[in-house]
Amino acid sequence: MPTTLPRSRKAKHYLIAALCLFVLIAVTIYITATNLRPISWTAHFEGIGTGSSPRLVDLNNDGVLDVVIGAGGAENQPSDTAVIAMDGATGNLLWHVAGRNQVVGSALFYDVTADGVPDVFIGGRTAELLAVNGANGEVLWRFFPYDSTINPADSGIYNFYNPQLIPDQDKDGKEDLLISNGGDYTVKAHDPRRPVGKLMVISSRSGQIISEVEVPDGKETYMSVVKVSLKNNETEDVIFGTGGETVGGNLYRTTLQDILKGDISSSVVLATGKNKGFIAPPALVDLTGDDVFDIVVNSVDGRTMAINGANDLLLWSVRVPDTEIYSSPAIGYFNQDEVPDVFTNYGIGVWPMIKRSTQRMIDGKSGKVLATDTAGIFSYASPVVADFNNDGFDDVLLSVNSLIRLNLYDPSKRHISQLMVFDFHDNVTYQVGDTLLGSNVASTPWIGDMDGDGKMEIVNTTIELNGQRNDIDRPTNLRVFHVKTPYTVNKDIKWGGYMGSNYDGIFRSEQKAASITAN
Repeated sequence: MPTTLPRSRKAKHYLIAALCLFVLIAVTIYITATNLRPISWTAHFEGIGTGSSPRLVDLNNDGVLDVVIGAGGAENQPSDTAVIAMDGATGNLLWHVAGRNQVVGSALFYDVTADGVPDVFIGGRTAELLAVNGANGEVLWRFFPYDSTINPADSGIYNFYNPQLIPDQDKDGKEDLLISNGGDYTVKAHDPRRPVGKLMVISSRSGQIISEVEVPDGKETYMSVVKVSLKNNETEDVIFGTGGETVGGNLYRTTLQDILKGDISSSVVLATGKNKGFIAPPALVDLTGDDVFDIVVNSVDGRTMAINGANDLLLWSVRVPDTEIYSSPAIGYFNQDEVPDVFTNYGIGVWPMIKRSTQRMIDGKSGKVLATDTAGIFSYASPVVADFNNDGFDDVLLSVNSLIRLNLYDPSKRHISQLMVFDFHDNVTYQVGDTLLGSNVASTPWIGDMDGDGKMEIVNTTIELNGQRNDIDRPTNLRVFHVKTPYTVNKDIKWGGYMGSNYDGIFRSEQKAASITAN
């Protein structure tokens, strides 16, 4: 005889099932919401784009880091919005500064006015280099006059890249600037006759040249310099590179003292590219445990190399065939050992026909490739690093662009951009934040805690391109996004921006891995 449950027991079972279903739905919604939480604010600038990376500093003394980024309209055209400062709390415009051309460099902060607010030093195309009062946006000086009718190239001045601070050289009580200059857009792609790149020392107070010297191989330069005491002694070493997309070059080590003397002929060649050079700045990190910074660099011809800082010898090299590299390596603790590891984003193809990207995570100790991915179309933006799930292993955050059909019935394609996390320990990749219209072509995201509440925040950008060309000659509709995430920052983030969290290209191992947990 079949048995049946009493109605009360049936009702109880139904109630339990309903509760389980409710909990499952709630958990699903929570996970979805926390991983795809919408942006906190957006700043939109029509008619301009960016090839600069956001850098953050408190300009209005409200305790929240504000956002400074370079910008510009069509290449070689003036713009009234070439340097932008935004309130980190709201996204509102604090100030903007005009420029003769695109300001593609990223900001250096230093209080040269002694008013308690960091001032902004930033460079760009065709001799754009200026100092801006961080408190009010007043231009303190321009290296080349804004309204000049003279071509800067006629004076031997070309693009300025990212500066670094050095000790006071002109005895005005202020630290000064070390910066590279080079790159002539008027030269045809495969013409080897190019202006020689320079290393320059410039007064932070006046903008006047203190010292300048040409690179020793007579090649062009596009690389931002990295200044470091490799052996933690009194010698200030400077790493710089030459060559470009179609011209060979070298990676060099010299000293600040030789630059100041105007003679760097004794520079040490660390690596050579026969047909292509070195563009993206290197990362300095101790891979050998000898308390000497080693040099990790990407060459345009698709190689990622580690060079021993103690003896200038090659530690290892990884070459990805049929690729080129225009972004910097990111450094983090991705595997089980105590040696920092390396992540690089490679472009598949030959400039200017680079369409797709591929990624490699490399063991910093051995140079062995530990992980491979192929995510997105080509981008100049570099990866950044933090531990998103508090498992003791760093993860990579990369801005990934795609070209897709948004409508099944519309054959046209649109660019979209997504912030993707690469978790190597759990072998998963997932998205943080919203899917955004437009592309992040050349702007490395920033990650950190802007307001001191212990939550991780991300600043990212997109631009719209002219048609489907993946370049920044005619960018428009710059959007700057602030993403407030649910993840908790437990420790310092050390590679959270372009050239690291300190903006100097140095990975300091004494800073422990950043742990971020989702609440």
